[in-house]
Amino acid sequence: MVYINIPYVPENDRIDRARTANELKLLNIGEAAKHDAFEAIYNKRPRGVDLDKNQAALLQEALSRLGVPYRPSNESEYKYDPRS
Repeated sequence: MVYINIPYVPENDRIDRARTANELKLLNIGEAAKHDAFEAIYNKRPRGVDLDKNQAALLQEALSRLGVPYRPSNESEYKYDPRS
């Protein structure tokens, strides 16, 4: 498994949401992963998506086309206090 960390940067808000949705729609990854990726791109709290190696490669290509920064790792780099 590969975790794709997607940090929020203000430039993400400039990416057309319809274009992002179309790019993700074309990927051969689960619907939950597509939803998580979309939310991660536009959410101010950094998030990511946990995928197998092949699916992670597909998502990384789509994120590159969109100009969205990402970092692959073995686990999420983002730890949150659930009370916040």
